[in-house]
Amino acid sequence: MTEMLGLPEGCIAAIISSTTPRDACRLACVSSTFRSAADSDFVWDSFLPPEYLSSSSSSSSTTWSALWKKKLYFRTCHNFIYNGKMSFWFDLQSGKNCYMISARELNIVDGDVIYEWCWFSIPDAKRRFYMPDCRFPEVVKRSEIGPIEIGGKINTSLLSPKTTYVAYLVFAGNRIWRGNDDPVEVVVGLAGSINGQKRTVYFHREHQDGDDDGFFPKKRGDGWVESELGEFFNGGDEDGELLMTIKTRDKEFLLVQGIEIRPKKE
Repeated sequence: MTEMLGLPEGCIAAIISSTTPRDACRLACVSSTFRSAADSDFVWDSFLPPEYLSSSSSSSSTTWSALWKKKLYFRTCHNFIYNGKMSFWFDLQSGKNCYMISARELNIVDGDVIYEWCWFSIPDAKRRFYMPDCRFPEVVKRSEIGPIEIGGKINTSLLSPKTTYVAYLVFAGNRIWRGNDDPVEVVVGLAGSINGQKRTVYFHREHQDGDDDGFFPKKRGDGWVESELGEFFNGGDEDGELLMTIKTRDKEFLLVQGIEIRPKKE
């Protein structure tokens, strides 16, 4: 570290740019020279993917290219794109792209049939179901017992290359959902491919000792619950659509916020 303190600021910035956003924030505490290097546009520009300009809010009076890059990085936390139907942010530890597809953007079979699925605005849903805060203006709830089929998709060009992603269904916690203990069939893979990952998971079964953690719902820090749907490695060498399909038999009282796609924790 002593040797590094004697390096020109530009060299220090080049070294920091090869680390992660979390490391950059920590290294900024080393000295004033490190802080200047770690806060530079050169460093934070390396953490921003090329598509960040097209992901900005059209209502913003300041273009993203004119913003200080570190400020821009943190400003993108849960930024809404595609007319508010998707949420986009960066994983702080890895700098990789993360997304949540809203319930309205999902392909929900019979999603407009009032007796099977019902749409609720957030104020109404919070009043009725005591649900946690939501990123989107509405959620969808399964109101009757019956088969469920939900599909989501995202273009792989939006995902960070050379990265393994995990998809999760994000839904309401056990205060308002219930149903039988039957497993749910899920498939995660590229459209048109026969090599998608197939597995069975649970939405209504509490995790028990000895259970595989990846197959059972977990409580999130935001108060919602998530069930892992499957993994996908994005090589970055071809464009395509990542599909996530959920099929199950009789279920009821399932309140869905969306499908989240984020990098797998190493």
